[in-house]
Amino acid sequence: MGEAVPGTGMSISGRIRQSGKILVSGILFSMLGVGGVLVSVLFIPLMKLWPGGSRARQMRARGLIHAFFKAFVWALQASGILRLEVEGLPENPEDLDGKLLLPNHPGYLDVVLIISLLGKASCIVKGPVYDSRFFGGLVREAGYVPNRDPEDLIEAAAETLAVGNSLILFPEGTRTRLGAPLKFQRGAAHIALHSKAPIVPLMVTCDPPLLDKGAKWYDVPVETCRYRVRIQTPLTLDLPGIDRLPPHQAARVLTKELELHFNRDVYESGNHTP
Repeated sequence: MGEAVPGTGMSISGRIRQSGKILVSGILFSMLGVGGVLVSVLFIPLMKLWPGGSRARQMRARGLIHAFFKAFVWALQASGILRLEVEGLPENPEDLDGKLLLPNHPGYLDVVLIISLLGKASCIVKGPVYDSRFFGGLVREAGYVPNRDPEDLIEAAAETLAVGNSLILFPEGTRTRLGAPLKFQRGAAHIALHSKAPIVPLMVTCDPPLLDKGAKWYDVPVETCRYRVRIQTPLTLDLPGIDRLPPHQAARVLTKELELHFNRDVYESGNHTP
């Protein structure tokens, strides 16, 4: 069993383990997709009939997504695909209310892992997902914020933060290629400046990489991936005069400051292996 499979450099036992993980990964992702459709089509119409206003319906929908993602992450850990390590998770979830949560984005599973930890949080989703016939009902019922027009997004994000929601936003906008410096879009900075909400960095690392940019669903490493999510305290930024700058200039300054903070923590401190 210790012999290498020709052309792979991997032992037979390692190849068997990897094949098993690929099979489990395929089953779990299929269940995730089918489950999301069933919940949107079957459960959401029934949930609308339950008592309570829009806020109660939002929290029920978020609780459903949270439970679904938590079960999914449990299955990923039970199968040995990943091991989730969490630092800084507040004992009282309300400690994050009204705060802008900014995670970096090394892998496809980041949002699933984060929502499995922070079930009360709202989230910014792509317009096509929000409008989808299959998943849209669930994300709309949860009160998630659609990313369509930039100006509308800034206003909608500020409104959801103002009523006490925490809001998850990936400032990179997409997964960053392994080893590349983190490069942020300015949307997070615009939202932070407009809403005045505290910024909470979420440092996400995964070693070895799992479903990073360009990877396929079956690109599952033999080793168990160590996924770490570190929830930091709200940032204290010393940016004198930023309030007097035009919005586009202020957003540029804040974006650069955020990039410096994240790159210094994720790479220079050795928290991630490029």
